[in-house]
Amino acid sequence: MDKSYIELFKTLAQSTAASAEQVMDYDREQGDEAGLKTATTMRDDFQDLVDRLNGTEYMLTKSDAAKLLVGAMIMVNQIQDRMKAFKTSLTGYQTDLIPKLQQIIDESKDDDEANEMANKNFIIENNN
Repeated sequence: MDKSYIELFKTLAQSTAASAEQVMDYDREQGDEAGLKTATTMRDDFQDLVDRLNGTEYMLTKSDAAKLLVGAMIMVNQIQDRMKAFKTSLTGYQTDLIPKLQQIIDESKDDDEANEMANKNFIIENNN
């Protein structure tokens, strides 16, 4: 097996262990003992995999392949969630913030008028 893949597997296992730690913190805050136990087991399993990947003569087992598959699926979901958040932010900048700021720059004559326009344009209405 190529060393580049072993490095990729290490990174994947480390990232998944770190994600499990974040879940552990959340479960602690929520008082979810069952969730905490599951997340702790997951963290320990992936950290053990990292340790074995760091050893000499690593051999991929079917069990490790299954763990790496789960880790890859978790990472894909997290990346997709981040991409959605970035896309929402980008859309907000492009369709709301930038046009409003540009309008203030283009149409206000002085700071008082800019402030007045800002007070009209930068209102978030409650949708309830």
